[in-house]
Amino acid sequence: MRIKIEDNVKDFIRELPEKDRRVIGEHIDRLSEHPSATGNIKKLHTKKPRWRMHISMKYTLFYYVDADMVWVDKIMTIEQAHKKYGKI
Repeated sequence: MRIKIEDNVKDFIRELPEKDRRVIGEHIDRLSEHPSATGNIKKLHTKKPRWRMHISMKYTLFYYVDADMVWVDKIMTIEQAHKKYGKI
């Protein structure tokens, strides 16, 4: 599967420390193999199927799958995600 990362996600990741960038990159790479079965992933109940992935208990990544493409469209700290969306 191919992966498309939205510009806002790239911008967020660029501002992080090198170690966090590396860990997030490794998690995103794994999405190409099994987008719904890697790491701390939960399917969200939304109009179109979406998933959220906790990374290192620090970040929350949101994505969806369309045909053969994984679209990573949001990332934030876990604290930001809980404030914005409630306990996910």
